[in-house]
Amino acid sequence: MSKSPFGSLTIPSWLPGQDLLNPQYKYASAGPALFELDKLSLWAFVAMTAFNPIFWNSVARNEYRNKTITKIVGSPLVGTYILALTIFSISFFRDHLFLNALKNQPSLIELGTPLVKLIAIILFVSGQTFVLSSMWALGVTGTYLGDYFGILMSHRVTSFPFNVLSDPMYVGSFLTHLGTALWYQSPVGIVLAGWVYLVYSIALRYEGPFTDKIYSAKAQQSKQSPSSKKSQTTANAKDSETYASATSTSTPATPSRRSGRIATRKSLAGASDLDSSDAESKSITATGRKSRSSALNQELHNAAGSDAKATPARSTRSRSKPRVVDDSD
Repeated sequence: MSKSPFGSLTIPSWLPGQDLLNPQYKYASAGPALFELDKLSLWAFVAMTAFNPIFWNSVARNEYRNKTITKIVGSPLVGTYILALTIFSISFFRDHLFLNALKNQPSLIELGTPLVKLIAIILFVSGQTFVLSSMWALGVTGTYLGDYFGILMSHRVTSFPFNVLSDPMYVGSFLTHLGTALWYQSPVGIVLAGWVYLVYSIALRYEGPFTDKIYSAKAQQSKQSPSSKKSQTTANAKDSETYASATSTSTPATPSRRSGRIATRKSLAGASDLDSSDAESKSITATGRKSRSSALNQELHNAAGSDAKATPARSTRSRSKPRVVDDSD
């Protein structure tokens, strides 16, 4: 059991992080003696820190292009959780290597002041706050590269801590390592914390633009989909109009009661118009016949007049006039 410097609280030695509450210091004077470069734990942490972002970015990009993990497990969500567990495990192992490196390196006695200890606590708590709050805001799929699996977030997260920092998880990890280094009074630890910041800064130069590319491609698809839906709707409307036209020419629609009354009125009006047009045509026909009859009578009359001039008419006595008797004889 190790005794905690915070009081009578005892922490089992097998629990992770118990070295943080009960650090062991190996002091050395300022100078080259503070850096023991022959320690394997030092280079193990340097290599693991560089390996982690290279690993998860390579795996994630391969997943985005080839869907390797999704094809194996059959689900992008399951694949995201498998990658999340892997990243969490290697990150935990990296932190373990960091603590081993600090314990195997000399400490500087000048960093053992209460002010430095207070700064170390503030940095550690701030870093963990950024990391944990980022995970809470993004969720598992947002934190562990679910967008490379096709699980995209519906909107950009603008709440804390993303309204304070653009990359709070990486900054939080750097602050955690720096606070731990100060807590151990380790100059080598401060340099290693700077190495963490450098590696993450380089990783962001590749990871950030590629993530933006994924969401830009999704936004482009979203812009194109409404137009395709609109064109499809227009095509369907045209097909419906063509079908309706063909149906109306081939089979008359069944009218409703109101449309039936309107149709009846229109048919009666059409019938009256038809009768008036028939009467008009009959009148025109009768007038034509009278004209022809008059012309024929005129011709006969002219012919009779010409015959009367050629042959003298016979004088006849009208039966209606009485005979006059002359009594003078």
